[in-house]
Amino acid sequence: MYLAQLTLPFLLSLFPLLSRARPFNSHRYRTTPGPYQPPAQPSQPEFPGFSSEYYSLGCPKNTTSPHATQREQLEVLINYAQLLYIEQDVAQAYHTYAATNFINHAPEVPGDGTAIAIGTQTPMLKGGSVQIQRQFTGYNLSGAAFGVTYFKGISPVEGVGVIADIWRMQGTCLLEHWDVAEGATLNTTTNPHPYF
Repeated sequence: MYLAQLTLPFLLSLFPLLSRARPFNSHRYRTTPGPYQPPAQPSQPEFPGFSSEYYSLGCPKNTTSPHATQREQLEVLINYAQLLYIEQDVAQAYHTYAATNFINHAPEVPGDGTAIAIGTQTPMLKGGSVQIQRQFTGYNLSGAAFGVTYFKGISPVEGVGVIADIWRMQGTCLLEHWDVAEGATLNTTTNPHPYF
């Protein structure tokens, strides 16, 4: 009791000092109750040359749109991967979702566009199988939309591979492609859960 009596006058004497303190920086902290709501992402990111690529690279106008939500882009990525890797309908996958002259950085493909990709990937996928592990879409700091499919590829010729398929998108059209592939040596790893 005695300690509480001494502490209370001391705390009250600090009140004038506390009232002159710098105000709390509330804009940096969430103060409203409820579930977290991430900031809205742009449906059409802005960076130089972006608005014209949908048309200049030849996006399919009957099956794609230059504007899309992140959810719609994920649905396109899922449908594209289903057609290409699971059903192995390579031509349908590219003609439905990719720009005719899309930019291709894949080292195993000799150029850009759907015609070259179809000609190269059709024999590569024949007789093999794919197990899709993860898919997601998002934006980079410039506002450009990207989609990634991470999967396990099994080929009678190449064996087991770990592949990340990366697409830059505008709306629901696939504009630019990269892939990263590695042979999966499951018997020689020290990690108890390698690759997948």
